[in-house]
Amino acid sequence: MNNKRKWTKGSLISLYKTICAKENHQLTRKEWNEHPDCPSEMPIRINFRTWNNFVEECGFKPNKPYLSDLARENSRKAHKGKRSCAWKGGKIKNGLGYIEVWAPDNPNCKSAGYVLEHRLVMSEHLGRPLKRGENVHHKNGIRDDNRIENLELWTKSQPPMQREEDLVKYYKEFLEERGYKVTK
Repeated sequence: MNNKRKWTKGSLISLYKTICAKENHQLTRKEWNEHPDCPSEMPIRINFRTWNNFVEECGFKPNKPYLSDLARENSRKAHKGKRSCAWKGGKIKNGLGYIEVWAPDNPNCKSAGYVLEHRLVMSEHLGRPLKRGENVHHKNGIRDDNRIENLELWTKSQPPMQREEDLVKYYKEFLEERGYKVTK
């Protein structure tokens, strides 16, 4: 068609419906742009502002963009860790004042790939991942002071706030009082 013609809302709607009837399906924006009888997108922008408004005025439901599961997963991965727009070198300070370190391969990491730095330091000091019920305590109470000399391993599986060494001493005395021989 002649692209120098003045396109009105009615003529654009009529053309869209006619082509859709001929093609036997609802035209996409790409198909509209590639069709030889259609004008450019400019008359649609002038009269309807957006492609979706135009399609709705024509009596059709706009096609929503479809993201496959693979595309969603890739998008999630693309914005995680080093690829994140908020990447600050792998260390962040959370809302509670603790430092979190990017370590997605660490067994103690959270689902986002970060592990609390004081737990990572203690884990490396012990040479093993922390077990369920083990807690790392800051002796001086400063949550971002993660020097090993400021950290203590506590257990939550026993009465709250007990040091490991105190518990070993307690249970050794407990067992010896009851006639058991305790060896290391």
